[in-house]
Amino acid sequence: MDRNLSALRKRYGKVPLIQPALTSVDFPPLRGGRRSEVAMAIQRPSGGILLQTKAFYPPATFRLPTGGIKDGEDVEHALLREVYEESNLSVDVDRVVAVVEYTGSDGRAVFRSYLFLVRETGGELKVNDPDEQISGWEERDLAGLRAAGAQLRRLEGTWQRWGQFRAMTLDVLVHALV
Repeated sequence: MDRNLSALRKRYGKVPLIQPALTSVDFPPLRGGRRSEVAMAIQRPSGGILLQTKAFYPPATFRLPTGGIKDGEDVEHALLREVYEESNLSVDVDRVVAVVEYTGSDGRAVFRSYLFLVRETGGELKVNDPDEQISGWEERDLAGLRAAGAQLRRLEGTWQRWGQFRAMTLDVLVHALV
């Protein structure tokens, strides 16, 4: 994984590495064996950031779109592939906001999210991969991003650990945009 971070720093300059600790790794996507993902902060021409929800999420739950990085796949290729699959939008990469490397209770890295800020340059917002089960989109400003993170942190029961995990990338994004 260090090879990916080095390549991103060579291309984009300073890329913060943030290492939050997780109390548990027993929830998707960590449970499924995936080791990394791209997280997409898609900025619309109006300046808002797109958040998505899925048909099976608890009501009023929105998060940044994410997608898995395939074995041997370049991180930037994964980013553009996932943007197309999930949103059908054309984008330009503005910057790598951060690499969020989650650690387990033993301090070892268990998962990475490569968080990119991309600017929409064209296309029509629609889902190209129906298996994603994306059921809605919202465009949010900073206050709306904060509210989405707070909503994720309030999830209970079987959604609680997942919500805490998904809120972290929103928190990192908000901090970087302030």
